[in-house]
Amino acid sequence: MVFDFIDNANMFNNALSLHRLFNIDKYRPNEYVLAPDNLKEFENNMLNNGEKPAVYLDFPVNVTDYEYIDLFNWQEEVKNLISQIEFVRMVDVQEETISRYIREGKIIPDLKVPAGSKYFNYFKKETALKYAGEYGWRLINHSNMKDIFIEMVEKMDMSYSYKPVLLKAMLECCDENGKALIDDVVEYFIKFYEDRKNKNLYVEKPNSIYCRDEIDKKSVKRNIFDNPFKRFEDMRFLRKSKDIEYIEFNPYVWKKLSQEEKDWIKTLCDEKLEDYYSRFKN
Repeated sequence: MVFDFIDNANMFNNALSLHRLFNIDKYRPNEYVLAPDNLKEFENNMLNNGEKPAVYLDFPVNVTDYEYIDLFNWQEEVKNLISQIEFVRMVDVQEETISRYIREGKIIPDLKVPAGSKYFNYFKKETALKYAGEYGWRLINHSNMKDIFIEMVEKMDMSYSYKPVLLKAMLECCDENGKALIDDVVEYFIKFYEDRKNKNLYVEKPNSIYCRDEIDKKSVKRNIFDNPFKRFEDMRFLRKSKDIEYIEFNPYVWKKLSQEEKDWIKTLCDEKLEDYYSRFKN
């Protein structure tokens, strides 16, 4: 007999048991899990009569209960659902908007999986489509992805300067397939902000890592992925490459971008940066 003790059990690290393995949702102490039908029937009669089969070790436990056990297997439950992130990637709104609508009760997930103090939210596809129609969100597909990307660039909202710097870095560093080495993008960011610092120009808000005396490459990489990259990744415009050292434009964006549009994006990013930094002029 094997005992598996877990200090902090939840649905993501439940002990593996035969009940979980075979999706048997009823439990009775000392009952067969796997056995021929005749043995299970014989045992069932014994247990119903209050008898304990002699083949079991004599643990000081009375056999009196018969209960359901929690066999929640979240992979099975969600295999035909879409996650909240997948919902975000379907439509032309930011992740924060959908999260806020869920908090406010405007969007009700079909399944909520608790994970500590948070929840993972899952939706039926028809539920996601219903809410997209209800709130006037466009569905992003291969045919309109480039156009929605261009619109996002044009409307680019900015709390920091990072988004246009990322787009400029991608366009400067990427190859003919739209792939850019992550290290090159990191170097581009460092050079951009160090150049501003060396020219005594406003660098960024005081809490930004680029205002530090020394800029750590690991911190820059983390900043890129946590902030500007995630915005574009959520809507599938940028993505991490299968080659883990690279990030890339979605091919359905990249292949449809003309050289004139790429040049326009660079110019627009310069204008966005100029407008952003004008807020901090004395």
